[in-house]
Amino acid sequence: MRDRLRLTFEKDKVAEPAVCQMAKRFDVVFSIRRANIETDAGWMDLELQGEEAEIERAIEWLENLGVRVTPAGGDVMVG
Repeated sequence: MRDRLRLTFEKDKVAEPAVCQMAKRFDVVFSIRRANIETDAGWMDLELQGEEAEIERAIEWLENLGVRVTPAGGDVMVG
């Protein structure tokens, strides 16, 4: 399964290696499609690949960490 997500980071979460930690904790592979990270906030569009249950667990973990997770549309790498 593949899922395209937008992660939004508030100031206190920008410097944390959340995506790296997520990939180590859960059996998912990620591909960063777009990102804009500043010192006070940021967002990242990524594609997650893995079993549906594992992706759901990874999303829940990110949300519990304080990262906002929403669906992402489009893909700058296609076309």
